[in-house]
Amino acid sequence: MRLKPALLIVTCFLLYSGLLSAQQKRYVIDSTLEIPLKDGTVLSCMLLYQEGAKLPLPVVLRANCYPSRYDTLRAQYVADSGYAGVFVYNRGKSRSGGSFYPMENDAADNYAAIDWISKQSWCNGKIAMYGGSYLGFAQWATVKNIHPALKTIVPQVAVGPGIDYPNPGGIFLTYMLQWLKYVRNNHYLDDSTFLDEKKWTQLNTDYLLRGMPFSALDHLEGSGMDTIFQRWIQHPGYDEYWQQMTPTQEEFSRINIPILTTTGYFDDDQRGAIYYYNMHNKYGPAAGVKEHYLFIGPFDHAGGQGGRRRNPIPPYAIDTVAMVDQKQLVLDWFNYTLKDGPKPAFLQDRISVFAMGENKWHYFPSLEKMNRDTMTYYLPARQEEAMSTRKRGGKKPLVLSFDAADTVDDTLTIYDGSSSLVSEAVFKKKYLLTLSTPPLDHDMILNGSITADLWMSSGTPDADLMFSWWEVDSEGKRWPLAHTAQRLSLSIDKTKPVYWKQNETYHISLQNPAWMCKQIKKGSRIVMTISPAANIYWQKNYGAAKDVSQQTLLDALMHEIHFYPESHISIPVM
Repeated sequence: MRLKPALLIVTCFLLYSGLLSAQQKRYVIDSTLEIPLKDGTVLSCMLLYQEGAKLPLPVVLRANCYPSRYDTLRAQYVADSGYAGVFVYNRGKSRSGGSFYPMENDAADNYAAIDWISKQSWCNGKIAMYGGSYLGFAQWATVKNIHPALKTIVPQVAVGPGIDYPNPGGIFLTYMLQWLKYVRNNHYLDDSTFLDEKKWTQLNTDYLLRGMPFSALDHLEGSGMDTIFQRWIQHPGYDEYWQQMTPTQEEFSRINIPILTTTGYFDDDQRGAIYYYNMHNKYGPAAGVKEHYLFIGPFDHAGGQGGRRRNPIPPYAIDTVAMVDQKQLVLDWFNYTLKDGPKPAFLQDRISVFAMGENKWHYFPSLEKMNRDTMTYYLPARQEEAMSTRKRGGKKPLVLSFDAADTVDDTLTIYDGSSSLVSEAVFKKKYLLTLSTPPLDHDMILNGSITADLWMSSGTPDADLMFSWWEVDSEGKRWPLAHTAQRLSLSIDKTKPVYWKQNETYHISLQNPAWMCKQIKKGSRIVMTISPAANIYWQKNYGAAKDVSQQTLLDALMHEIHFYPESHISIPVM
């Protein structure tokens, strides 16, 4: 039963560090507001604005599934620039009624919340949304049906359901159960369970080494069946379950409000953020696309939403030129879109991208006008040979063979846990193809996603493969550039499994490795790895023609995968 707290409207004296200079400020806070929904559920709402502010005010809204003691500080930050800061909490979070079903109710509930806010005496009818990760997704869910009062959104490092989480490339992440326990174990956040890395490492290791089905991971964890975990694994492909959570092509065509998208090269959810950006650019109305700005630089998931940015992000040390004050950028954006102020000075064009190594920001009017060239390299017949700018003759394939029953690579730790960069542990894999271009004869700037078009055949119905790209400089140091993973049965039709026929040739296109912008020096080589997607972070695919979540060690097959001469990678050059 949800207890309704007594009404409390307070004026507070608060010192806050890190957000503003240390000085006393007075605020009006109402944390007892409740937003009624049509089905009788009530969402809890917090309102904050500066005491003495002339009402009504434009509203900056965060639709939030992460109740935090920092919410008041975040609301104060926008209040100090003349806005009403409002937090609305998802079903089952904070004091909200109902249960939290991630990504399922956000569109309708947020529309209802905006409608309610727009009618309050303290709102002047102009509402903006911002926030990162899940909160970034929530904004895209909200604009499936744009409320007239919603004037702008700032989706930061936005999760793409079915795109980058929880099943990038059709491969479920073991992390998804850890996150579900974090947000669903109680009305707030279960930090003690979520942060118990020893528990989760042991759980994921046990699952892999014991050859258990992925569907048993929640029971192995000890809390019994997790209904959302079980629901998600019924949808490995990007099917209607995931598609209905965010705008359709028709809904993108109606999004005509200004948007500021932010993400980073080392952001786990960069693929989601770029997916939304690309879809809106492709299907959105001309007026809306013209006012959609993209800000991307050398940031991880926290840094891409204006949080604390790590420096260095191994092996990279990030130049201070990249460290734009994103909190101020967002405030400037709100002044531009809600108060008819000037466009933020930093946004010199629609795309702002930072070139690492060159240590310089570049500005472009569109994706089409960003780059001057594309370098194409064809895969060799043997990994001892270099990739070539010309397609090789003959039909001899490059071969990757591996035994899915062999667990030697399954518990490799290939991430540092703080960014999306893969580590050099990739090169320790037993089953690995390592391919290289010749040394470059000139400097160049890689800008965008390295893509791959592969003509392949397999002796087994299915496999999960991982691809990574690196710069290896003239001194032999490796610099990670991007990676991606793909389930072969979801490469032909991304909505449902299509199992491969033995030794039939298929063409797959990998278009979603992470965006990277980096100066590549003369004498460096681009190195590509191909391996099974075997590591502690991802679901195990044994290769059988059956639901991967139900497969066990008994389903393990010997794999032989062929890559034919037409196969090539494409490198975008600024």
